[in-house]
Amino acid sequence: MHSTFNLTAKRVRLRLLEDRDAKALLELYADPEVMRYWNHAPWTTLEQAKAAIAEARSDYASGAALHCAIEHSASGVLIGSCALYAFVPQHGCASLGYLLAKPYWGQGYLSEAMRALLEHAFAELGLNRIEADVNCGNTGSLVALERLGFRHEGCLRERWIVDGKKHDTQLYGLLRSDWRGGAPAPELVA
Repeated sequence: MHSTFNLTAKRVRLRLLEDRDAKALLELYADPEVMRYWNHAPWTTLEQAKAAIAEARSDYASGAALHCAIEHSASGVLIGSCALYAFVPQHGCASLGYLLAKPYWGQGYLSEAMRALLEHAFAELGLNRIEADVNCGNTGSLVALERLGFRHEGCLRERWIVDGKKHDTQLYGLLRSDWRGGAPAPELVA
């Protein structure tokens, strides 16, 4: 992976997480509605955000993962986060995760960010397959994945245990051939 990372789409920019993002990242991950379908409970301390940023930096340096801030281009505000993680280099495979702050839901920001990240994953990182594991109740995320060209591949029963509650998840996959074969290219800005 490159030593710096920056992708710009029409209204969002994806960049590496920085120390200055700790407060905004905490606000995102502490929101119970945003975290409703996540695989862990909402955060409660700034230290959790700082630790996540340090881990993201370490993961990026080692090539283990790419954790990004989703930044609103016009305002410079962190509006979400996304990641490619669980890389399996010999198979050209990784997993995808994302969160978006509630005020930005339903406006196409996540789609823009994901199109830019997926294009980078297939074109620059040479991935062949990207997987997403989504809580069954998260219909908004399931629809978003399908719009991006992901295909439903099955149900993982009791995949996550969050606050003592068991949750089934839906597994989705996107192949490079699926992306090239039907998903429109992202609107990248030079």
